[in-house]
Amino acid sequence: MTMVWAAFTSEWTKLKRKTLFLSTFLGLAAAASLFVVLMFSQATNNGGIVTLHQLARPNGLVIGVARASMLLGVVAFGIAASQLASEYSLGTLRQLLVRQPRRATLLAGKMLGVITFLVAALCFAAVIALVVAVVAAQSRGVSSHAWFTGTGLTDMFQELGDLALATVGYSVLGMAVGQFVRSAVFAVIIGFAWLIAVENIIVRIVPSVQQWMPGASLVAVASAGNEGVGYAHGLLLGAVYVMAAIAASMLVFLRSDVTA
Repeated sequence: MTMVWAAFTSEWTKLKRKTLFLSTFLGLAAAASLFVVLMFSQATNNGGIVTLHQLARPNGLVIGVARASMLLGVVAFGIAASQLASEYSLGTLRQLLVRQPRRATLLAGKMLGVITFLVAALCFAAVIALVVAVVAAQSRGVSSHAWFTGTGLTDMFQELGDLALATVGYSVLGMAVGQFVRSAVFAVIIGFAWLIAVENIIVRIVPSVQQWMPGASLVAVASAGNEGVGYAHGLLLGAVYVMAAIAASMLVFLRSDVTA
């Protein structure tokens, strides 16, 4: 356990680099805030994707956060994939293995480091988006009082917990792709292409497979279920994908030649 903690803190030392830390935290906050602004600016009194009346409900803020889950998840996937893949492309993994030759310990510490980093960035983005939402609500004449009642806060924290779980899933899948591809650029491209385009194309052609898709499952977790995938099903299937990704990553990392 001590060695895993050492690998974990070592990963956080890298993640705390000013350029990466600020770009990740501020980037996620900007993306979430932009989505909130767009949601309020496009809200109408009647009809449309969301109404001003819906936004004034206790779960009004949750509506916007849930709709932004795919965007935040794709960003988390890309960051996680690039962090592990860059260790190969930059050759830094060889130096790390000299300090910590136990590969399973090193990989476990790195994964925990990236996951906690992205979950922390998500929480920061949620706080900033909340502030932006209050300002946007005032500008549109929407009362935000219900958001801070017992029911509203319960819904808010529950949604934040669901988003955190989904972020863990996106992070692990991203690191797995980075582990297999070993190129930060290609890992990000593959992940983005799958989550944004390929999976949607497959679902349009064969709608029945939606409930078995990794991206759809994580979106269901983040948004407490959707029309195609229920929350419980998404949570269970997402957990299966995460465990499979961890096992496959560990197997490849233990057996492959990463020091050449």
